[in-house]
Amino acid sequence: MNVSYIMVCDEDRTFTSLNRFDRRANTFEGEYSLLHNTYSHDEYFLSRFLLAHVGHALQVVSSDEERYTRVWNDYRRFQEQDIPRYVEDKVLKMRDAEHALQARESVGQIQLLIAKQLIKREWESVQHESAQSDRDTFVLLGKEWAFQWSLRTIEGLGDMG
Repeated sequence: MNVSYIMVCDEDRTFTSLNRFDRRANTFEGEYSLLHNTYSHDEYFLSRFLLAHVGHALQVVSSDEERYTRVWNDYRRFQEQDIPRYVEDKVLKMRDAEHALQARESVGQIQLLIAKQLIKREWESVQHESAQSDRDTFVLLGKEWAFQWSLRTIEGLGDMG
């Protein structure tokens, strides 16, 4: 059974919803926005609640307690009107961050393609050079090997994405 939690201030008859505790992330899910069908996934409202109730006796109540339902029905939810807007802003920031990451990845792929073409062009010019001595032959073989290795490495990086 998943247990949810709320933090209650009896003095002001208010509460904030902590929801379930995620042991992997070591944090509460936070307030839930019905409008956006998601949790805040941070301690924003809990922090605000704690600051607004400095000096008050606070209590954490779990959903397996009888009092939990009474508090939900009879007390005021702290900053209830701000929850949808906050969650929406957070969702938009996450989308923007995802788009920025995708843009950086796209630029990186383009840079790899450009580097690959430049290396291919240099490799082709080495293949057309003729050696004048054994030493030149070894130098050209070394250059050719380096260009081949570079191309394989770039292709390997491209396969990772």
